[in-house]
Amino acid sequence: MTTDAQQIAESLKDDAFHIDGAVEGSLNADLIDQARETAQGLDYDVYVIAVDEHSLNRDLLEQIKVFHGGEGSFIMINGESQIAVDVNFEDNHDLKMQVMDQLSVARDEWNNSSPSTTKLNILLDLYAEPQEYTQEEAVTGQEAPGSEVQTVDGSGSFAPMFLGGAVLILALVIAGIWFTRSLRKRRETTRTQQQFQLPDRLLNRVDSLQRKSLRETINADTTQLAEQIEDLQTQNLGAEDAEQVERSLDAYQIARRIVDDDGSERIDLAGAMVLLRQAGREIAEVGPGGHKKRGSRSGSRLPESLCTINPLHGEAQARTRVGANSTNVRVPVCSSCLQDLQAGNQLQWIFDGDRPYVDGDSVWAQTLFGAIGSDLVTALHRQGT
Repeated sequence: MTTDAQQIAESLKDDAFHIDGAVEGSLNADLIDQARETAQGLDYDVYVIAVDEHSLNRDLLEQIKVFHGGEGSFIMINGESQIAVDVNFEDNHDLKMQVMDQLSVARDEWNNSSPSTTKLNILLDLYAEPQEYTQEEAVTGQEAPGSEVQTVDGSGSFAPMFLGGAVLILALVIAGIWFTRSLRKRRETTRTQQQFQLPDRLLNRVDSLQRKSLRETINADTTQLAEQIEDLQTQNLGAEDAEQVERSLDAYQIARRIVDDDGSERIDLAGAMVLLRQAGREIAEVGPGGHKKRGSRSGSRLPESLCTINPLHGEAQARTRVGANSTNVRVPVCSSCLQDLQAGNQLQWIFDGDRPYVDGDSVWAQTLFGAIGSDLVTALHRQGT
């Protein structure tokens, strides 16, 4: 491990991006190039290490940072969805806190199932345009300001004992006043937070970043899917398989139109992801030579549907009944939403404007992203999309 850390640390001095050859093929080259460009425009150094590991080794990352000896942000990713960050800014505490705050903001923005390259770009975008990170202070058992009591020599003397006791009493009084004021201030802060939401400019900034990362993820997925569709169209397929490929092409083309439209909202981009997943399932069911894999469970695993509550949650893990559209329907949900349902918690629906999309009248709400009713592509065609 030490040897590997030393070698990687040395390589970072020549190239700030160390991409393990075994993982290079599984990373999106366009997103890596974009990350390089963003990193080069920063006022401080960023080092990216891509490793061929299922689970990231944070000890290795720390060793790389130590062996390298330079200041900056050291980021490790793998070919899946994991990312780890370690920073070294010994001479600039304010910059260190700013960089660490951006990691906290990024964690609130990215989806757990997003590729590590997407998470990397979101984090680097925040490095380039930092956002303020606010967190309500927790009540701790730390001493209040002014409560430190100085030790006085000659404790056998009455005067020092009296003085020490007086200082202690004074410190307790100060602590009580500080605690009361702090409690009152926290209550006022809580009331203010209940009255006012985050500024629109901050919400717009977060949403802009999310839409940007969504477009990057979708664009990366569509390239491979388009090649698969084109390849299948050149084969001598049977009528049923050819019709299925045609359906996947329709889903793909609608998704592309949504992505290319600058007016598409975040919910529309989520719908594009659903369409691409549908196209992927159609393609996966058509095997080599036009033989379908759907009849064999032992074949390649078909892509799972995305979560109906919020497609940005990622793949569904189960199908369960959900109250929606004035009825109770069985839809695919992710593990997090399934836990919310079982615990009776409020579901985290993706929003359409200022309300959960399920309360609206969009085609996404009418079909629950294709989980109910007619085929989603057909519904979109009827709408004129």
